[in-house]
Amino acid sequence: MNKMDLKEDLHNYLRGARETLVWKLDGLDEYDIRRPLTRTGTNLLGLVKHSAASHFRYFGDVFGRTPD
Repeated sequence: MNKMDLKEDLHNYLRGARETLVWKLDGLDEYDIRRPLTRTGTNLLGLVKHSAASHFRYFGDVFGRTPD
């Protein structure tokens, strides 16, 4: 497998994960998105924030772009 295949595989995986997360949240109201689902208070909005921050940090490191 060459570098382009790996890059395309990663891109497809991340796109699929984002699309699945959005699909799961589609149609939920504000209460359901923010409602704690675990004893630690984890909610669906928190998962979205975690996913976005992880992607931002990873790609910033990979491409040498640090957040301001």
